[in-house]
Amino acid sequence: MSYKELRQRWEELHKNPALRNSLRPEIRDSWERSCDFGIDPYLRENPYICTAAELEQYRQASAYLLEASRPVMNSLQEYVAGSGFVIVLADANLCLLEVIGDQQALEWARHARAIEGSLWREELVGTNTASIVMSLVKPYYLYGFEHFCLFSSVASSFCSPIIDEGKLIGGLGMIAPHDLGNNQTLGMAVAATMHIKSKIEMKKIENLHEVINDSMTEGLLALDANRSITLMNENCARILKVDHKSSVIGRSIYELLANHPENHHFINSITQGRTITDENFDLLVKNESIPCNITCNPFKSLNALNGGVVIVIRERQRINRLVRNSIGGGATMYFSDIVVKNQRFAETLKTAQAAASSTSNVLLLGESGTGKDIIAQAMHNASPRRTNPYLAINCAALPRDLIASELFGYEEGAFTGARKGGNIGKFELADQGTIFLDEIGDMPLYLQATLLRVLEEKKVMRLGSSKLIPVDVRIIAATNKDLEVEIEHNRFRRDLFYRLGVIKIDLPPLRDRPEDILELTRVFVEKTCSKFNKPVLKVAEEVLNAFTAYDWPGNVRELQNLIEAAVQLCPNEIITYDLIEKISAVVVNNQTRSTPFQADESMEKQMIMEALARHKFKKKETAEALEMSRSTLYRRMKELEIRG
Repeated sequence: MSYKELRQRWEELHKNPALRNSLRPEIRDSWERSCDFGIDPYLRENPYICTAAELEQYRQASAYLLEASRPVMNSLQEYVAGSGFVIVLADANLCLLEVIGDQQALEWARHARAIEGSLWREELVGTNTASIVMSLVKPYYLYGFEHFCLFSSVASSFCSPIIDEGKLIGGLGMIAPHDLGNNQTLGMAVAATMHIKSKIEMKKIENLHEVINDSMTEGLLALDANRSITLMNENCARILKVDHKSSVIGRSIYELLANHPENHHFINSITQGRTITDENFDLLVKNESIPCNITCNPFKSLNALNGGVVIVIRERQRINRLVRNSIGGGATMYFSDIVVKNQRFAETLKTAQAAASSTSNVLLLGESGTGKDIIAQAMHNASPRRTNPYLAINCAALPRDLIASELFGYEEGAFTGARKGGNIGKFELADQGTIFLDEIGDMPLYLQATLLRVLEEKKVMRLGSSKLIPVDVRIIAATNKDLEVEIEHNRFRRDLFYRLGVIKIDLPPLRDRPEDILELTRVFVEKTCSKFNKPVLKVAEEVLNAFTAYDWPGNVRELQNLIEAAVQLCPNEIITYDLIEKISAVVVNNQTRSTPFQADESMEKQMIMEALARHKFKKKETAEALEMSRSTLYRRMKELEIRG
């Protein structure tokens, strides 16, 4: 069809709407919508062109689409060079992000206004291939007269959508003068978009691998057969003091490290093609010695990366810190270190001391901050096991899927990522000693059955093994939860509760130990001042009154933290009421609880005694009846010499 014939057919379609039924249904419907939009069909150019700044924003938003598409478009352009076609890439907004072709084709496209930054939405320029493809989400083509506007009728266009994870992100088109193109042209566009989609998927996989590598807490380094660096993650770059990991890719490991003779042993070890497991080296990097633990594995296949190696580098300082955080730094507290004036707490400590020499399991119950971990350490140090290991495990802090491997260990190959040679569990490490299971109430239910079996059989089985390993471990468990309630809600096993709680010790909260508040304050002030090399500070009387009137929901830990903050922020020689109010207004505000009596001490004494008698000397109920805190009740009973 000549252009004259094409123009005549186009005009007939506009003059006689009935003729539009001869169009393909998708095109006919698009023409109807274009008419409804009020688009001038006699537009001689596309007036909707982005500014340079707007185009740059569109390109940045589709950066990964451009990155994947450009090499495919360049290959396609080489294939169709001289044919009159331009290759275009549009985003989901139907903005042309990229237009490529030979000089003659690009000149034609410029006159047809198929240029970078042009917008091709149906509501702007009427029926066109890109808008139909985006609407139908399938490949499509239009010949010249099928376009709604005059300026686009000079072209034939073939376009295919680009879909990523079910979302339409753009389209690739091939555009040429109206008399060019056929079904094979559309097939080339479809093949190109399939290639682009595969490149996007590959790029995602590469990005995922990079994220995984950079998420590793260890340094990861890979070398090829020529000992050139093919991979380095962020932690390895940090350990080896490389500013940009990409800058060393392709460089020799000798170039990176061999400037220092101290590194020759490390380089020789990793380049001999042998497997290294957890060997210690001292690397000298920029005149700084870095103690490391190295694991090195050659590629199994001779063809894999030309027989290279993968090296895992761990900083020994970090390993030691992780071990301390996981199992604790040993038992450092003794019963003599514990401040006690309160009679009830003194009785509790006597029970703990008596239980220390026992071989029975102990369950410590009490609110957060009451010192369960300190009691556990003191019990270990007062027991016949004091010269053997003491390991503390916080069951709430470990990831649920790691608790079993941490407690009981695992064999090599037990699960994906299992360490070569396996790993010793904490029960084995604590053999002949004590293991403190803090927050036992947060242990997953499925693991409680395994723990129960270990307690009954005194044997552990590593994950991935069928061998039972005898262990002699004394267990001290602790929780701030009401395990009876947890049992009723099927969150804790009743049989495990009885097995752990052969000896149960309840630690009273600080609000029930008013005599200890002032003594703990004195001790914490002295220790904190010594810690920060400050002279021992005094504490104002009104501060002490506020402390004894406060309920201390965070218990001893809350008091200790408050004192530490006050010592560091105190500008003079005395910790004042105003300073405490700035640090924790809740502490000072809670000292002014109202009471039904204020004047006559004899009347006050009588009222307290009557309330105690009425409530059978239960302090909690008595304090509530008198509208005061329990600590205030204890203080007033002491001051008024009331026994009970």
